[in-house]
Amino acid sequence: MPQGKSAGRKLVLVDHAGLGRVHIDMESFFEFSFWMAEELEDLVAKWAPVAAPDASRDKNRPSDLSRS
Repeated sequence: MPQGKSAGRKLVLVDHAGLGRVHIDMESFFEFSFWMAEELEDLVAKWAPVAAPDASRDKNRPSDLSRS
């Protein structure tokens, strides 16, 4: 990141006494985050046909897997 670009909002990823602070540009972080989410969705769609039969989760089913 260029040194002169300090006017934008920053996101603190690490704030630890021993490690110091890691700042990144917030807009760049969200662009990366959205890109990563889209890539993950594409990957899931690509591999869904060969996934294990129980790998897909039914959203209507309760999260606890206990069966009565």
